[in-house]
Amino acid sequence: MQVLIAEDSVVSAKVLERALRQLGCTVQVAHDGAQAWQMFQEQSAPLVVTDWEMPHMDGIELCRKIREFPQDTYTYIVLLTGRDQKEDKLAALEAGADDFLTKPLDIAELKACLHSAQRILSAEARLKEQNQQLSEMYEELQSQHASLLATQRLVEHANRRFSDLFENLPIACFTFDAEGVLREWNHAAEQLYGYSKAEVLFRSMFEKVFRGESALRMGELMRMVLAGSTLTGIESEDYDAEGRRHYVLRGAFPLRNPAGEVVGGLVSVVDVTERVEYEQQLKAMNEKLQSLAITDGLTGLYNHRAFQDFLEQEFQRAKRYGAPLSLILMDVDKFKQYNDTFGHQAGDEVLKQVAEILKQNARQTDFVARYGGEEFATVLPNTELQDAVRVAERFRHAIERASWELRPVTGSFGVASLTDAIHNRQELIEQADQALYHAKHSGRNRVCTYEERKSTHLHAA
Repeated sequence: MQVLIAEDSVVSAKVLERALRQLGCTVQVAHDGAQAWQMFQEQSAPLVVTDWEMPHMDGIELCRKIREFPQDTYTYIVLLTGRDQKEDKLAALEAGADDFLTKPLDIAELKACLHSAQRILSAEARLKEQNQQLSEMYEELQSQHASLLATQRLVEHANRRFSDLFENLPIACFTFDAEGVLREWNHAAEQLYGYSKAEVLFRSMFEKVFRGESALRMGELMRMVLAGSTLTGIESEDYDAEGRRHYVLRGAFPLRNPAGEVVGGLVSVVDVTERVEYEQQLKAMNEKLQSLAITDGLTGLYNHRAFQDFLEQEFQRAKRYGAPLSLILMDVDKFKQYNDTFGHQAGDEVLKQVAEILKQNARQTDFVARYGGEEFATVLPNTELQDAVRVAERFRHAIERASWELRPVTGSFGVASLTDAIHNRQELIEQADQALYHAKHSGRNRVCTYEERKSTHLHAA
């Protein structure tokens, strides 16, 4: 495999180059991002290993430029970095990176990364080759079909060519008559479905090959072909003799007698199982990345970004329809002291347990998120202030009465509700924050509302 290295450290570049050459790769080395981009434009490489931080152009920018560069084949990009933050890796994946190698370089990790790149690139190449073969074979079949309609002499000649082509096509093909009886069954069909010619020819295709749901789909295709339709790119699922499922693409066209009457059909079947499974894996990875983008890694709650988005959505809805909306901000009491006394790992366990308590005691429509640090936020759609206070008290009692390993843990809560005086979500957050501040400075382990805080200040004045 040809590899382009982008590494501004001469020593690191040499180590990486030597390791890749030992693994059988052809290597080019650029000593900064700009030079790597210039070399890639002159001759693209299937694998690029780039450092994150480089002069002139960093690894993230190089990823973006490669992804924007038009090319026929896919380039697998690996970022070489010492960063291990989730946010950094998400940013790199969004820029187009496929994988990561950590510094200092681990040869086993490099070898595993190289194998992963080879699998992905090989899958891409096979899919491209299969699509090309399908296109070429379909064009040839269309040409054969046109020839059948020309003259009787050309029909006879085309039939001989078709017979040879049909049998040796790398695509599964078979023909059927108006009764659904199989008349021809090529070698590729034997390999795909696991049935020999002797087992299926001159028998109904619904006897062995197509049963259950497959029979229903094939029956509909047969009906359309016998009605004169030509079909291409029909996605379906078939099962072979061993019961294994295959994702397939079908094409079909009618076969006619010399009088032009439809007497049967020809079906071509391309196995695209590998491509479909690859797409399913990509979809699962994308869904996981989307989940990571809105989820707090420690507690499993929604993160600050997701909270802001949800609150804005509910704020606009409440303003539009005149619906109530409340917000609870919660802070773990004396959390810094807890961390200093028992350590950050113990503090993390407290945050995770608090998050679980909030989830268990929240209502189905409530939106619970980690606001930041030891603070949590709960958005309560369609909820008046009094009901929001009851929810906050339920949270407070649950935390207070929970079993804590090292020492009792409590929380302070600030509650605010939407009023005509509030013009944006930030003002609602500020009111809940002021209520929380009042709760913390009124003895902690209590629930305070913004109205109580305002009343206290007016009384003091």
